[in-house]
Amino acid sequence: MNPRLLIGAAVLLLSACGQAAPPPSSNVASLQSSGVAVPSSTAATPKDDGQPRLRMDMTEEEKQRLYNAHTACLAEKDPNATGTGPGPAGTLRPAQYSDEAWKLCAKTWPLPPWEMDSKNPTFADNWHKNVQCLNSRGMKVIETEPGSWTYDGEQTLPEDQRRKIEEDCEQEVFGGGRK
Repeated sequence: MNPRLLIGAAVLLLSACGQAAPPPSSNVASLQSSGVAVPSSTAATPKDDGQPRLRMDMTEEEKQRLYNAHTACLAEKDPNATGTGPGPAGTLRPAQYSDEAWKLCAKTWPLPPWEMDSKNPTFADNWHKNVQCLNSRGMKVIETEPGSWTYDGEQTLPEDQRRKIEEDCEQEVFGGGRK
C-alpha cells in the first residue's frame, strides 16, 4: 500500500480518536512574497466552493485542525458512530458513520494542496518528477500511476529517513523549490 495513504489514514484515525475541535478560524495567515518563483499551476487554483484545501506550507497542527473539523461534523451528524473502516481516497474513516453523515460532511473534508491535486494540469508530470527525485535520493520506488508509487524491492533506508526524503522531494517538485 502507498505509504502516503497510510500516513493520511493514521492522521485521520488519530483525529477520530481525539476530542472534536471547533472548526478552524477563518483568519488565515498569508505568506509574504519572498521573490521565489511560484509554479504556474498554483496561479490557476480552481474555485473550491468553500471546501477547505490543504497547503504545501501547512504545519501538521494546521492540517489536523481541518481534519478535526471534518470529524466534528461527522460526530454531529451521527453521534452514535464508532469503529474504523475504508474512507475517501483509500484512507481510514470511522466505519459506523452513516453514509448520510459522510454525504452531509463531504464539503468539510480537506482537499489536497492544489499542487498535488490530480485535477491540476501539471500534476502528472510533476508526480513523475517526484518519483525520479525519490529514486535519486536512494529510495527504490516505481510509479504505478500519477499520484501513486510502490516500493521496488526491499528498502534499506530507515523509515524516518524515507519520510524525510518524501517530504523534501514533494517540496522541491510541488512546492516551487521551497524547502
